[in-house]
Amino acid sequence: MNKLPLLLILTFFSLTTPSISQTLVGNNNLPNKLRVFIDGCDRRDGGCDMDFIRTEITAVDFYLDNQSADVFVLINDNRSGGGGRQYQLLFIGQQNIHAGRTDTLYVNNNQTDTDFEVREKLTRYIKLGLAPFVAKTKAGEGIEINMKTGSGISEDTVEESVDPWNYWVFNLGSDANIEVEELSKEINFGGEININRITDEWKISLTGRIDERLRRTIQKVPRVDDNGNPVLDDGGNQIIDEVENKFDVSEFGFSHQLVKSISPQWSYGYDLAGRQNTRFNYQFQTSFRPAVEYNFFPESVQNSRFLRVNYGIEVRNNRYVEETISGVTEETRVLHSLRISLGLNQRWGNLELGYRVRNYLDDFSSWSTGLNISAEVRVTGNFSFFVRAEGNYVKDQIYLASGDFTEQDILSGRVTLPSAYTVDSRFGFNYRFGSNLNNFVNRRFFGRANFVGND
Repeated sequence: MNKLPLLLILTFFSLTTPSISQTLVGNNNLPNKLRVFIDGCDRRDGGCDMDFIRTEITAVDFYLDNQSADVFVLINDNRSGGGGRQYQLLFIGQQNIHAGRTDTLYVNNNQTDTDFEVREKLTRYIKLGLAPFVAKTKAGEGIEINMKTGSGISEDTVEESVDPWNYWVFNLGSDANIEVEELSKEINFGGEININRITDEWKISLTGRIDERLRRTIQKVPRVDDNGNPVLDDGGNQIIDEVENKFDVSEFGFSHQLVKSISPQWSYGYDLAGRQNTRFNYQFQTSFRPAVEYNFFPESVQNSRFLRVNYGIEVRNNRYVEETISGVTEETRVLHSLRISLGLNQRWGNLELGYRVRNYLDDFSSWSTGLNISAEVRVTGNFSFFVRAEGNYVKDQIYLASGDFTEQDILSGRVTLPSAYTVDSRFGFNYRFGSNLNNFVNRRFFGRANFVGND
């Protein structure tokens, strides 16, 4: 009877030993390299450079098909309060032993950081996020990780920094555009100044902009006499006169916004704006809109998704260039508006959806509503499409000028015509086939000599 416990123990180890050895053999059967798909670096952002990332990270295979990758890396970005940029890195395991594993890292950059500094830091964090995944590949055997911090990093860096600018950020900008054709010439130029201060509790913004549009057209008009008969030259050909038309449109405006956060979801504030826009018959318009907003998602996840509802009451004072269809040259009106905006940035792509409805409180028949959508959707690993569209149903064009308009007024865009709706859209698709690997960088003959326009 005393030998029975010993026999049971020996029997247990004899049965479990093969399973232990099989586990060890299975762990040695590792893939050569980690297959990685990165989404988010195809946007216009100098700091997120896929060529640089592929050059600096060679221990993985970069794939063009997201469905074939072991790890999906989604890079979202957002402007921070000081004018810098924060990147959100989502590491999503998709296949094999990595399925179901996720991780999130955040990379904060200053406004003064150059694109080179930003991409170096971003790439370093991508390496850190991929390290646990690469450790389970054969390529991980040849990787060394330095766990020492840089010499410039000391313990006192964790202390709160004192900003001599008190978080105020100033931006100055200017732009110009020139278009020249045989019978027309158009020059557009403008400038903008923006001042803002953004913290966790307050958002203050002041913006001013001016735009000037100078258009010159030459109209070829056959010459006729007082009786309407053509006037001929010595060769018997009708004389053609060139008539120059000038259209100068000046637009300028300013805006000011103040927002106070009272909870992770609730905030309130106001918008103050003024503008001159002769195309919309505004000699000058001022508006003041206090509003309250609720955000269904906390600030910590807004890089990935947000859903906001904003309601406000707006007071507008309009001074018109010409008398309106209502027979006024100046008026003050009150309206209220509801705005809803949804944004998603996920593995399948990104989506932004907005809705707005408003009407004048003294006349509920004067109202408008609009919907806009912007989406980039990855249908499969090789096929994707994008769509951007906006539509408005308009019944509040109180600014329309009375009287008749000349053909030149309409063609030049100097005036706005009555319209029940406006629609603007753009869409397209992309299909890729061929090799799925994307490890190589070759920028020889990149671009087309910087030519602009058709060829």
